[in-house]
Parts: sequence; C-alpha cells; structure tokens
Amino acid sequence: MVNLIITGRNKHNSSENIRKLLMVLSGVFLCIVGLTIFQDFLESKRNGYPFHFNESILFKTIWFLFIPILAVLHKKLENETFDSFRKTLIFIVTPIIVHVFILPFVAVVLSVLFYEGRYDLYKFFSYTLARDLYKLVIVYTSFVLGYKYFITLKRNTYIEEIKPKLSTIIINNGRENVVVNVKDIIQITSATPYICIHLENKRHLHSETLKSMCGQLDSNVFVRIHKSSMVNISKVSSFKSRLNGDYDLQLANGDLVRLSRTYATDFKNRFGTGHQVNL
Repeated sequence: MVNLIITGRNKHNSSENIRKLLMVLSGVFLCIVGLTIFQDFLESKRNGYPFHFNESILFKTIWFLFIPILAVLHKKLENETFDSFRKTLIFIVTPIIVHVFILPFVAVVLSVLFYEGRYDLYKFFSYTLARDLYKLVIVYTSFVLGYKYFITLKRNTYIEEIKPKLSTIIINNGRENVVVNVKDIIQITSATPYICIHLENKRHLHSETLKSMCGQLDSNVFVRIHKSSMVNISKVSSFKSRLNGDYDLQLANGDLVRLSRTYATDFKNRFGTGHQVNL
C-alpha cells in the first residue's frame, strides 16, 4: 500500500522533476562544453597549431547527448525499486551502450551536414571508446547510484511519516498487563536494560529501548532532552536557562529535569509549536 502511495506521488510530480533535471543538467553540461572548448583552444596555442571552433564543438557532442538519455533514464528509474544488484547494473550499463552507439551516428550526420563529411563513423566510434568511455561510466554510474540513494532515503522518510504512532503501550508486570495511554506519559527515561515510563503518580518499567520508543511515538509530542530521556512536550510547564547552555524543565507532576544543550534548539522549536497547538 505504501509503495502504491509513493508511486502515485512520483507520477504526479514526474513532469516537474524531469523539467528541473533537464534545466540543471543542461546548465552543467553547457559549462563543461565551454570549459573543454577553452581547453582545446589553450592546447592549440601551446602546441602551435590553428584552433578550429567548429571541429572542437563537434567532438563535444557527447555532452549534449547526455541530456535526452538521462531524461529517459530518469523516467525509467521512477518506476523501479532497485531490489537487486543486477537491476542496478543493468540501468548503469544500458545507457552507456546506447550512448556509445548513438554518438558516432549523430556525429557523422553533423559532419555530413556542416563539415563536408570529413569524419567517418569508425573514427567517431574509436574516439569515443578511447577518449570518452570513462566519462560515460562516471556520469551514468553516479546518476543511477545517486538516484537510488535519494529515492530510497525519500521512501524511508515517507514511510516513517505515514507509519501510525502509538496511542497506548501495554506493559507487562509479571502476571499483569497494564495499558498506559501515551497522552498520560510525562517522561520516559533510560533504565538499562529497560526504560522507565513516568506517569502522574506511577512509574512502570518497560522492556524497550529509548531509541525504539522514539521511533514509535509522535516526534512532535515526545522530544528528546538528553541521551537518556525524553519528555511529553505538553507536560512541560516551563523551562529556565542554567546560563551554560543547559536548561531546567518544570514538568506537570512537579519533577525538575535537565535539558541538555545538545537538544535545546530542537526542544525550544517544538515547545513553541506544541503549546500553540494545545492552546
């Protein structure tokens, strides 16, 4: 179900993403073309032979072909899950092969139209393999692996966002199972190998880790204040600076707890937002 939702989102934004991609890549590749032409110019001056701009730009056709091929590749990647190394390798190797074989034909057509056919198919093909193959490998490998990384990161983040948060916690106390409403929790502290759940007048040990609970509870409500504790933001009455970066938090049950400077910025941002919502 999650994959269907994500796929729907991707299709909805597909056109916009491709336009942005083409704009960015066009700018990058045009800059590269300009730099390589300038490099050819400097090389000609250094070796004392005449510089031919038209010939130089003809042999930069490789960079212009990246734009349509990457656009098609991007479209194909949107519908893939990258669930195997083999599939990832196919998406890297296929555009390289397509580029290697299309480039000589495009270059020959341009040569016939604008350069009186001075360059044949074999010359462009051998030049591409000898001088440009590494560029194709770098660009397409970077694009596919980069897309794989960011889309996986985006998918995991979205799954985390839509995953339902706990509303109750069942605590096993020997023969008795106690149901605790999450909204009644004031703070949770580490009590290795357990955690201690603090309520208004009770405390319960629970066989979870603090890190695990952070992932299961609403991060807009439960905020980390120390490496070994987190609080229910709605149960914080006030906080006061210790003038060294740390803070003292006054909780609804009268407890005074320390807010570490490491978590202070995130806490203050969420404290303001959380209390505006609760008003």
